Amino acid sequence: MFTLAILLGLLVLGGGWFYWRVYRAAAEIRDYCRQLALPQGQPRRAGAFGRNEILRNLAAIDRRLKSLDRRADAEQFSLQTILASMAEGVVIVDVNGVIQADNRAFQDMFALTERPAGRRVWEVLRQPEIRTLIEGALRERRQSASELVYEDLLAAASRRKAFRVSVSTLGDEVIYGAVAVFHDISRIAQLEELRKEFVADVSHELRTPLSIFRGYLETLLNQPELSGEERRRIFQVLWRHSDRLHSLVEDLLTLSRLESGHIQLRRGRVAVRQLFKQLREDWSAKFLARHSALTFDLADETLTVYADSFRVEQVFYNLLDNALKYSDPGPSQAGTGGEVRVGAQVSADSLTVRFYVRDAGIGIPSDKVDQVFQRFFRVDKARSRDQGGTGLGLAIVKHIVQLHGGQVWAESTLGKGTTVWFSLPC
Repeated sequence: MFTLAILLGLLVLGGGWFYWRVYRAAAEIRDYCRQLALPQGQPRRAGAFGRNEILRNLAAIDRRLKSLDRRADAEQFSLQTILASMAEGVVIVDVNGVIQADNRAFQDMFALTERPAGRRVWEVLRQPEIRTLIEGALRERRQSASELVYEDLLAAASRRKAFRVSVSTLGDEVIYGAVAVFHDISRIAQLEELRKEFVADVSHELRTPLSIFRGYLETLLNQPELSGEERRRIFQVLWRHSDRLHSLVEDLLTLSRLESGHIQLRRGRVAVRQLFKQLREDWSAKFLARHSALTFDLADETLTVYADSFRVEQVFYNLLDNALKYSDPGPSQAGTGGEVRVGAQVSADSLTVRFYVRDAGIGIPSDKVDQVFQRFFRVDKARSRDQGGTGLGLAIVKHIVQLHGGQVWAESTLGKGTTVWFSLPC
């Protein structure tokens, strides 16, 4: 009996100890679940100890997790939408420079054939300057920016682009990555280079006649006893170069107005037959003086174009002037090596009329044909300046034709002549 009492006592003590341990564990689980289930700042709601409250709290936790998942999905969608809508290339990296996210613009900028996520930026672009920029921003915890010239050496045709890269760190006290934004400034860099070239070309074109003016004016001032014949010769030189300066200024103003869009076309129906007749009257004497022949080919005399007649005449003026300058003068008979032919034909789709001016002159090297419509481009600079060319005529032609919605191109064989084509709408 005594033994039974001891056993019952031990059983009660063991059961109490076991119950207390289970109670403590269940209470800890309950409190932890309650903390996870209830947002901070809200009072705890009393509930029965045990299974029901724990299950209720776990259900609340599940709802909060699902809500967080939906919020994360929405934020991820918003991030992807923002990245996709940006014209700039954007890449997000971790503290090791490994790409975590990027946008389509970034892939297109650098002609990437696959998503770069999981690789370091400098491994994708093979550009050490990027590594220096990103690692510097992460190390110094500040925004950094730099200009980058990128050249894809692995591409079949080397692509050279200029970018301005801005890198900003992510995080405040703890830095967990950075975002790099790539702005394509290739066009700006190209325009800046063209501006520098333009200023240099204009300065060079102005320097020569101004130097001649200065030299001859000093001669007139320092040598007042010059004979009348010598003075006449000096004034003829000054007149010739003043005329060159005037032509240069006029061409620069015309080109500037064309490029800025300040010239408004006065379109109307222009009869090609009447246009060719006017050109023949205006230019025959000039060609005759150079012992060259000017001929016109027009199979259909009813052809018309919808264009500004004054600007079309300006196009032909520049083309005929070039053809006359660069044609080898031959005998006075027609059909010689000095002949220049002007013609027109309807395109295959009957939407445009294709005009051409063909000479039999010195021609243009094949590697320079595509450059003849650039400002101040000359195949033979010495000959062009001797003949008074400004180097802007074909650039003006290109802009007038493009303003009409047409196209202009050239075909040439060195030593056999050049043909300049341009199209205008019917």
